[in-house]
Amino acid sequence: MLNETCMFDEPFGYAVAHYICTTLSVPMYGLAFYILIFKSPSHFNNYRNYLISHIFSGLLLELHMGTIWKVTVVLPIPIMCSNNFIAEYAPMVFQFLPICLIYTGTSILALFVYRMEAVIVHRSEKSRIRKCVVYLKYLFFVSIFVVLAFTVLIYPDLKYQKDYKRKMEQRFGTFQPYMWCDNCFFFNFDSILFQWFFRVAAVAMVLGTTSAALALFQTIKCVNSVNIQLSAKTKTIHRNFLVSLVIAAVIHGACILIPLAGFLWAITLVISLSQFPYFPYILTMIIQEHGAASTITMFMTNNLLRKTLLRMFLIPQLSSSSQSQNLQSTTMS
Repeated sequence: MLNETCMFDEPFGYAVAHYICTTLSVPMYGLAFYILIFKSPSHFNNYRNYLISHIFSGLLLELHMGTIWKVTVVLPIPIMCSNNFIAEYAPMVFQFLPICLIYTGTSILALFVYRMEAVIVHRSEKSRIRKCVVYLKYLFFVSIFVVLAFTVLIYPDLKYQKDYKRKMEQRFGTFQPYMWCDNCFFFNFDSILFQWFFRVAAVAMVLGTTSAALALFQTIKCVNSVNIQLSAKTKTIHRNFLVSLVIAAVIHGACILIPLAGFLWAITLVISLSQFPYFPYILTMIIQEHGAASTITMFMTNNLLRKTLLRMFLIPQLSSSSQSQNLQSTTMS
C-alpha cells in the first residue's frame, strides 16, 4: 500500500473537466453502439462490425487513461504519475496502454482495408498495390506481436527505478516526495530493452500507416476508375464513407502525436507546472478523449450514420429519399 506522501493534488479545474467529459462521452459511446447494433440497415452489418470494434477501442483507451491508470505528467520532469486506487501498480497498468493503442491502430487499418476490398472486388484486373497492402498488413501484425513481447519484458525497467530516479533528480532538480513512490516512473531510456521497445513500436506504426495509406490510395483509384462496375450514386456513397474514415483517422493521429510533441516541447523549454498548471492535464485529456471526438466526427460526416441518428430522434431528413443513400448489399457485405 502507498502511504499519504505518495498522493498528489490535481488542479480543481482539471477534475471538473474530467468528470464533465466522462459524463458526456459515456452516454455518447452508448448511443453509438445502440445505433450501430440495432438501427443500422442489414446490408451495413459487415462494415458496422468494424466500426463497433473501432469505437470500442476509443472507449477502452478512455477508461484506461482516465479511470484505471489516471496518469499525469508532472512537467518539467518527464515522470508519469498515477493517482487512483491502484496507483501502486502503475508500472503494470501502463503495460496495457500499448495494447489499447495497438487495438486502435489495428481497427483503423482494418477499416481502410475493408473499404479497399469493398470497391476492388468490382475490378477484373489484379492490383499490385493491393498485394503490397496485404504484405504490409501481415508485417504490421508480426511487428505488434514483437511490441507486445517487449511490453512484458520492460516491466522491471518501469518498476525498479531508484537509481534512474537519482540520475533524473540530478538533471531536473529536487523531486517531490511522491515522485519516489511506485506510482511514478520514467521511460528508462538507459535500458536497451526500452530502446528496442520504442524502435519496434515506431516500425509497427510506420508499417500500419503505410498499409492504410496504400489502401486509401487504391480505394480512391478504384472509385475514380472509369472501368469499375459501379454506378455514380454508389461511387458517391463510397467517397462519403472514405472521407468520413480519413477524417476520423486524422483525428486519431493528431490527438496522439500533438500531445506527445507538446510534452517534448515543454520539457525542452523547461516549463514548470506552477507556470502552466493545466498544460500536462490538457495534453493527457486530448489523448484520453480523442476516441469520443473521432466517434462524433464519424457520425457527423458519414451520411448513412447521420441520417440513422436523426431518424432515431424523429428529426426530419434533409432529403426525402434517404434510402437512395444506402449501398447495395453486394457492395457493403
